[in-house]
Amino acid sequence: MATPAELRAALEQFGLGDLFDVLNNAAIDPTVDVTDPDQLTRAIESNPTAKVALENRFSGNKARVASGMRPLPPKEYLQAEQTYIDTLRNNGMPIGFYDQQADLAKFIGGDTSPIELQGRIQRGYVAAQNAPESVRNQLKVLYGVDDSELASYFLDPTRATDILGRKKNAVMLGQQVESARLAAEAAQQAGLGLTVRQAEALNAQGVSPETARQGFGQIAQQRGLFEAQMAGEQAVSQEEQISGVLGLNAEAAQRIATRRRRRQAEFEAGGGFATTQTGVSGLRTVGQ
Repeated sequence: MATPAELRAALEQFGLGDLFDVLNNAAIDPTVDVTDPDQLTRAIESNPTAKVALENRFSGNKARVASGMRPLPPKEYLQAEQTYIDTLRNNGMPIGFYDQQADLAKFIGGDTSPIELQGRIQRGYVAAQNAPESVRNQLKVLYGVDDSELASYFLDPTRATDILGRKKNAVMLGQQVESARLAAEAAQQAGLGLTVRQAEALNAQGVSPETARQGFGQIAQQRGLFEAQMAGEQAVSQEEQISGVLGLNAEAAQRIATRRRRRQAEFEAGGGFATTQTGVSGLRTVGQ
């Protein structure tokens, strides 16, 4: 006859530890070897309350039967679950991504082979690796999204965003990818490190990567204009540079244009103001 400790250990292996009290207090055939999954299954099925829990635990079998496939015996079912988990882990998928009982039940119910799952993960990685390195770097900087999480997004955007915690749905992650593209342009063209707020604000205002590339290129060319080089001047903040040059803030654009005209006038008057050509050159918002 099985000891309580053996029964508890066997149930926990099934993921049915909550049934211990029910079965421990029930009359189980003393010839049943509870360490054998198949024998334990028969013992559980003899108890109406425990039987429902058993069916829910191995719910993937319901889909298999509905599709005309044979249900997997508990031992085989558990082995299949572990194979899926090992495949996910060996391919760098984050913990919590498609490794819960309900997820594994879908694989089992759909008769998904480990090879098929492997292929889907690898295709996800290919998509992740094909994203520009500058964008991937900005996703890491701004949101902490690493390659495995990015691959998860390509495999299943809705589920991946839930696991990452910072995102509620695939649409939100898509917006973050676009924000990372803009931050990448800022870093590449002008050596500027955008904050999450700045990058998302640009994306929310409809700035495209092409517009960002042109605008941040202008910022890089006119660095001297943004420095405090004349009496009474103050350095133009990064926020004003971005909003003014990209034409997102009329007041900022006007202040920068006024400074440019003032410097140009001083330079042409021969007042001894020494600066680079880019420091006094005309400033235009993107598209002008």
